[in-house]
Amino acid sequence: MKRNFINQEELSDKFWNIDYSGTIQKIAFGKTGTKGRETIKEFADEKECIRESEKLISQKIKKGYTEIQENEEIPQKKELSENEKADIYFWEAIEKSNTYKKAHWSEYDIDEHLENLTAYLAKFGKERLILFEKTLQEKLSELYTAEIAELSFILEGDFRSEKGTYVFDGFLSDDGFIYFRCWLILKGKDFFEDITQDIQSFVSGKYSFNIGDCWGEGLLYVSDEAYSENHDNEDESEIRDAVHEQYPDNHYDGMNRQMKREPKGGTDLQKMYPKLVKEICELRK
Repeated sequence: MKRNFINQEELSDKFWNIDYSGTIQKIAFGKTGTKGRETIKEFADEKECIRESEKLISQKIKKGYTEIQENEEIPQKKELSENEKADIYFWEAIEKSNTYKKAHWSEYDIDEHLENLTAYLAKFGKERLILFEKTLQEKLSELYTAEIAELSFILEGDFRSEKGTYVFDGFLSDDGFIYFRCWLILKGKDFFEDITQDIQSFVSGKYSFNIGDCWGEGLLYVSDEAYSENHDNEDESEIRDAVHEQYPDNHYDGMNRQMKREPKGGTDLQKMYPKLVKEICELRK
């Protein structure tokens, strides 16, 4: 049996073909448009060959490969823009450096994550680091919303209970809110996309976080720390300075930022986000 697969997700443009019959398994793989490489493996019997081949097929599908027919033409991969590539590189760095991505919150160490991220980024050149920093600043700007501010109130702000109703003081520190947004970004792409759609996804059951420490300010400096690993870094801000010069419209911490509406506080948050407020405040009591 011969089956053909391709993977053109994000930066990938690869093929993977498998042909197995009797006890022989042949696999061809490589970059689309090239001959690639071939491996041949012989198994003890036909049942083992089928079982192991089907296991490989299942693994490839889970990794994003899709099947194409024998005579089907492989589609031309769409060229990604610089911004699309930067976004992929950014989330790849955040997630590959988090060795406890799927672990319980008690196993996660934010300092270790940031150290791993710095070491990961240090392998790349200045242009890649500038793209990382640029994308970080854009993500921070995306999170400058009333809804994310309200999430900050619920997770880390002062509150009290009055006859079963939670009342939040609604105080927002400029620096603290930046650090809070850094902490959210460190949770990865899936979480970022969920939380920007609905902050109650925080208690969807998909994620496990330590809400006792909601600041990730070290993320603001990893690009320059990574650059300093292999270069002289004047004022330890060469990468951030380069982003400021090349992308002057990136104002994640500028004075002219505006939200579409004012964040709510007081008793409004319990009405707006009943599930989120109930679960978080029960934990914070």
